[in-house]
Amino acid sequence: MQNKVLIVDFGSQYTQLIARRIRELFIYCEISPFNNIPENLDQFKAVVLSGSPFSVNQKDSPDINLEIFLGKKPVIAICYGAQLIAKSLNGNIENSNSREYGRAKLSFIDRDCILFKNININNQVWMSHGDHVTDLPEGFKIIAKSANSPIAAFFDPKKKIYGLQFHPESILTPQGFQIIKNWVNH
Repeated sequence: MQNKVLIVDFGSQYTQLIARRIRELFIYCEISPFNNIPENLDQFKAVVLSGSPFSVNQKDSPDINLEIFLGKKPVIAICYGAQLIAKSLNGNIENSNSREYGRAKLSFIDRDCILFKNININNQVWMSHGDHVTDLPEGFKIIAKSANSPIAAFFDPKKKIYGLQFHPESILTPQGFQIIKNWVNH
C-alpha cells in the first residue's frame, strides 16, 4: 500500500478542491468517477467519497458497491458521499424543507474525535445540500451538529468511516484544511 488517496467523484463541483487540499499535505491522490473505480484498491491508503448534485433518494442517482472499501480502508465521505453511506447501511435520508446553502456554525463537536483535534466550537462550515441524514446506521455516532443539521458529521470508530454534511475542502470552512489534515494523518 502506498501513501495515496482515492477520491471517488459523484459529480461534485468541489472534487478538484478536495484533491488540492490533500495534495497540499504532500499526499498523492487520484480522482476516479464513481462508475470507473480502479480494480486494485491496495494501492490506496484511504478513500474520499465526494458530494454530488444528485439526491441519494433520486431514481438513477450515482451508486457504488461500498463493500469494496468500507471497513477495509479509512473513509471520509462528504455531503452526498455521507448520505450514500448512511442510506446504504440502513440509515435514513430525507429531503430538507429548504435547501441548506451557505455558512453554518458547528454548535457541537465531539472533542474526543481525532477529526476535530485543534478545531474550535462554533467553527464556520460551508453547507450545500438539499437532503440530510435523519437517522444514523447502527454503530455510528454523531460527532458534530449545527443549528440546521442535527447530524452535521458522524463516525463509525470500528470501520473508520467519517461522514460530513459540510464541505471541509471549501475555503468557506476556515478550519476545513485542519479537518482534512487530521483525517489524512491518523
